[in-house]
Amino acid sequence: MPNIPRKVSRLLQDLSAQLPLILGRNLVGVYLYGSVTHAAFNPKRSDIDCLVVTRRDLSDTQFRKTDAWLAETATSNPWTARLQILFLVKNELLVMNTSGCLYQFGVRTRTGSDGHPLIWMDFLKSGKVLFGPRPESFLPEITPRMFRQALKRELGYLREEISSKPKSKWRDVPMYRAYAVLTICRIMYSFRKDSIVSKPVAAKWASKSLPKEWNEIIRPALRFNETGREPDIPRQRIERFIEFAQAQLHAAK
Repeated sequence: MPNIPRKVSRLLQDLSAQLPLILGRNLVGVYLYGSVTHAAFNPKRSDIDCLVVTRRDLSDTQFRKTDAWLAETATSNPWTARLQILFLVKNELLVMNTSGCLYQFGVRTRTGSDGHPLIWMDFLKSGKVLFGPRPESFLPEITPRMFRQALKRELGYLREEISSKPKSKWRDVPMYRAYAVLTICRIMYSFRKDSIVSKPVAAKWASKSLPKEWNEIIRPALRFNETGREPDIPRQRIERFIEFAQAQLHAAK
């Protein structure tokens, strides 16, 4: 993985060495995906995305021990704060409303799972195994219908945070608005191409392939990703972009 900071590589090595000790026979595998494996990692903004697959849901003891290790690691490796780890159960992969945990922003919660087919497609395209077998040995088939439904759900999550959730803590955060625009671009790319790419790649495609009116919010979102300069993207324009994408997805047969 070129251009990855040394401490990120060390964190991933520690993760793949320590989780087998903490989780024992319950651990199936540890898998890296996202910007790190797309060669799109931005040290100023990118998360370090991982999937941890277990045979059964984490026990309370395993939950506490994993949290304790992550908290200790954070004191010596600041990149721990960028870890985003989904803990999923092997026999429930791709199934809605099942067991799951999320570690994000230094906090782990039992969030449940919506199946995450888009994440698994991302891994299958460019991911890396940190520990365990290749997931093709146990991952169910991701059908075209499953893929399209997941894109619609992802768009729904954005709509909720940007417009329909009354107390959203994200909608007025410039960084989240840029993230929302780039994610919509990736949803549209995936819808048109039946494939997963990084958000910047999808946004560059969208600026050339979608109606030109959307460039007024795509370009500042891309600049934020590249420079970190907070964009002034009107929320109403993002809402209209979501509506445009929803109309495209729902019109498809």
